[in-house]
Amino acid sequence: MKDLTLARLRNTSFSILYSNFLINKDMDDIKYQKILSLATIFINSNDKYIKQLGYRIIIIYSNRTNDYKPLYEVSINLGINPVAKFIQNIEQYSSKESLFTELNLSFVELYKYNNVYFSEQQKQLMDFYINKKDSTIAVIAPTSYGKTDLIISTLRECKNKNICIVTPTKSLLAQTKTRIMNAGISWIDKIVTHPEMYNDNDLNTVAVLTQERLLRLLKNSPKLSFDYVIIDEAHGLLNDDDRNIVLASVIIVMEKRNKNTVYKFLTPFISDSQNLHVKYADYEIESFEISEYIKTERLYIYNIRDQHKLRIYDQFLDDFFNIKMPNNLKDEIDFIEFNKADKNIIYLNKPVDIEDFSTMLLNKLPTVLSDTINEACQSISEYMHPKYALIDCLKKGIIYHHGSVPDNIRIYIEHLYSVVPEIKYVITSSTLLEGVNLPAEKMFILDNKKGRGNLSPSNFKNLIGRICRFSEIFSTKNGSLKKLEPSVYLVVGKYYSKNADVEAFLRTTAKANRIIKDKPENVLLENTSIDSENRDKLTNAEEFIENYENGIIKDYDNRYTTTEIGKSCFLNNISEIDVFSSETQLQSKVDIYHEKQLIIDNTDTLFKVLYKLFFSNVIDNKNNQNLTRFQYPETRNFYKMFLEWRINSASYGEMISSFLGYWKKVIKERDDTLVYVGRWGDTCRSGFRPLWTDIKTKSNSQKINLAIVRIKDEQDFLDNTILKFIEVLNDIKLIEESLFLKIKYGTDDLRTITLVKNGISLGLANLLIDNYIKYLHINLVENTVSFDEQLINEMFVNGENQVMLYEVKYFLSK
Repeated sequence: MKDLTLARLRNTSFSILYSNFLINKDMDDIKYQKILSLATIFINSNDKYIKQLGYRIIIIYSNRTNDYKPLYEVSINLGINPVAKFIQNIEQYSSKESLFTELNLSFVELYKYNNVYFSEQQKQLMDFYINKKDSTIAVIAPTSYGKTDLIISTLRECKNKNICIVTPTKSLLAQTKTRIMNAGISWIDKIVTHPEMYNDNDLNTVAVLTQERLLRLLKNSPKLSFDYVIIDEAHGLLNDDDRNIVLASVIIVMEKRNKNTVYKFLTPFISDSQNLHVKYADYEIESFEISEYIKTERLYIYNIRDQHKLRIYDQFLDDFFNIKMPNNLKDEIDFIEFNKADKNIIYLNKPVDIEDFSTMLLNKLPTVLSDTINEACQSISEYMHPKYALIDCLKKGIIYHHGSVPDNIRIYIEHLYSVVPEIKYVITSSTLLEGVNLPAEKMFILDNKKGRGNLSPSNFKNLIGRICRFSEIFSTKNGSLKKLEPSVYLVVGKYYSKNADVEAFLRTTAKANRIIKDKPENVLLENTSIDSENRDKLTNAEEFIENYENGIIKDYDNRYTTTEIGKSCFLNNISEIDVFSSETQLQSKVDIYHEKQLIIDNTDTLFKVLYKLFFSNVIDNKNNQNLTRFQYPETRNFYKMFLEWRINSASYGEMISSFLGYWKKVIKERDDTLVYVGRWGDTCRSGFRPLWTDIKTKSNSQKINLAIVRIKDEQDFLDNTILKFIEVLNDIKLIEESLFLKIKYGTDDLRTITLVKNGISLGLANLLIDNYIKYLHINLVENTVSFDEQLINEMFVNGENQVMLYEVKYFLSK
């Protein structure tokens, strides 16, 4: 007899009983007995999806009836020990001791690790990881499965080795550094988070870097190699964007420098770990994939456009079932308020939509009475501006979270959201997909896109995995097994595209037995297909690698640079100009500058040279729109002004005021009052994307908040793009050292620079140097800093801003 499958089950009358059970319609003891009997049969099936369906039924039954005996027995048998342990601690079960329960209790204790109870596969994963210490491996495990513990175990087990941890974002970089510090690993003397922190004679050092920072470190230290490299969120390697081509490139360079480097690829999802194999590297990948099914999401569609219908999607039957809802819910906010939990994540694709919805939500919520929130609002008001929109949100129990929120404000409000009960909502973009961990019980998805396309099945899975993490489910303080059923609502209204087919989207992304295959698109991966469309991209990537560090590509027969400036362009990852076709001309100009003994010592000269050497030669395509703007004198004048702010260590308040003054001047002196605002734009000037706005139509409050997001965006643009070209000028000795340091770090004070290299914001670094120097121990040779224990207390006594105080606590906790 054939084993039961979901396809066969869908063609039976089971769906009638199951759908009533799922939505709790007309259920009685007899029906519960039937559904539990079927669940028992399903649990013992050889088909993993039928087994998972049986487990889902048991969870729903136990949570609904508070009868956890079936779930306890199933958890013991399936090795889901955290669930079994939690049930053992429930009063009505802890009092019923027997030989059976005592044996189970002893068994579960075998899976206790650092005061946390592991599931069977969690334990297997940890054993696999430790046993494969010296092997290249891929770990494929959902969020909550302790990938941070794996990183820490590598650091503990691989004492005095050269270890690098690569994270995709600066926020994860800071988070990882803090966790390593808190782990108290005795042999680690220094954690390098900035390429200029590293010295060639460093010992007992661990590097925690983004791929761009690692590329620069490898450039600065041509002999540096690593024994172990941990790639966090490694699924990004499959993508063909510039950042992940850089990631593949640094792996190739590291492999060339040390053929014995051991790689650890950590990812929540990938179907075939061999897709992580880069070209020109010989490593073999062993993998461990978590297949346990512990949480079972309840997925809903609430369609405001279609008579406000609420439907639950069952990922096993691949079907939708109607649920009655009150008819007085008018919009997204009414629905969210009706279904909210204590902590909620609201997902939107665009930062501009995040701020728009935040304003809509706060206008419908009452003001929160909380001394902590009031103090936080006052601190952010002083640090940023009293009319910063985030302050009004906080007063209503809301934070928002996107790439244009200043880094130290972001980590401060994440902390507030985590610890202040009155803050119930975080409204966020795909930044949440990149390892940001925030407590939440429910998720409301107001747009199913990421960038210009829909959330992929893997991205959707990763996103919804961010709610009801294991640490929240099994918390001894406020844990609940009801969190094993996270509720995810796709609320179809204002922010979904007009032609969005959300039912088809769910069937594509969430159907239980849908086989999801990887799509390797990065041209530097072995398994990416190369054709006429991407062959040039591969050639460009190979030319970059071979010119960055030649001798990597066997039988390489493409171009090499022949000039000093051409070589420097490759070492600084400049792809925005055609280096090969222009390097001779560029070198001639550089030679003339050297003959004239030109040393750039002011921003006016700097931008003249940048334009003549680089910006006038930028390849005109959609990826370089930010740089093609430099053909306009107004753009160059704006960035001269922006650099002056950094050189003078301007505060946020000063920069906001300067932005407002600049826009006031634009309105007064120019007929054309369109200003470039990037993704915050609502008007097209050239091309099809709205990247501009008419500044004279904005209210003062709108200008202030536009200035805040633009400052962060411009800082990122300066650091990630413009600075590469200035690094070239520094390499070829055309820029004064003091000016270069001020542009790069906001100061030429080496003490302050050391703090900035260690991850401290410039504003805090200036404060500490000016007022708390006696509590700092700065080593300019080692590029390290340590702090006396009295520092935080002294700052508190002096009434320093809470944003500054929390930044100190976050980065310096140990």
